[in-house]
Formats: sequence, C-alpha cells, structure tokens
Amino acid sequence: MGKRYTDVDAGELSQAGETERHRYVLVDVRTKEEYEEGHLPGARHIPYDEMEERVGELEDVKDREILLICRSGRRSVIAANVLSMNGFRRLFNLKGGMLEWTGPTEK
Repeated sequence: MGKRYTDVDAGELSQAGETERHRYVLVDVRTKEEYEEGHLPGARHIPYDEMEERVGELEDVKDREILLICRSGRRSVIAANVLSMNGFRRLFNLKGGMLEWTGPTEK
C-alpha cells in the first residue's frame, strides 16, 4: 500500500523559522508523562494508542497539514496509519522525533 505520510526531518524543522513550523497542526502522540516533560509549542496531545478512539478531535483540521510527533518517529507512523484509514490525507511524520528536535519546547 505504501507510505501514507511524508517524513519531515526533525533537525531541519528545528532550524526552520516559525512560519514553516506554523504551517502544520502539531499532534504529539507520546505518553502523558513524555508530553509533560516538554513538547513543541502549541502541540495537541493525543497518545498514539488512543488515536482510534480520539480521531474525532482532529476532524476540525482534517484538511490541514498534520505533523505527528513522538520520541523517535515510530509511534507517529502508527498514528499516521490510523489517521489515513480515517480519511486524513495531509499527514507528516517528524522523522527522528523529539530525540532529534533542537527547536523550542514548552512544558
């Protein structure tokens, strides 16, 4: 079936300007504890293992570019597949995840 998302390099996006980061709806799919330790400013929090039940929370941004974020880039791929099966098409994966993110974070 092929990939249902496009990879965005965490290191490159970290260095990009705010305008580039703001083109995405940010969705952090890590655990509550990981999210609270620090996340990208403005990121929504929907753990990847709750994505199927909570997909409706993203219905209002279905036509926008959604960037999925996790620690390393694996759980965000799972979340991308769930969203794809629910009709989302503009999906992006933060490749390298928070491990490679050097941009701003908030708690």
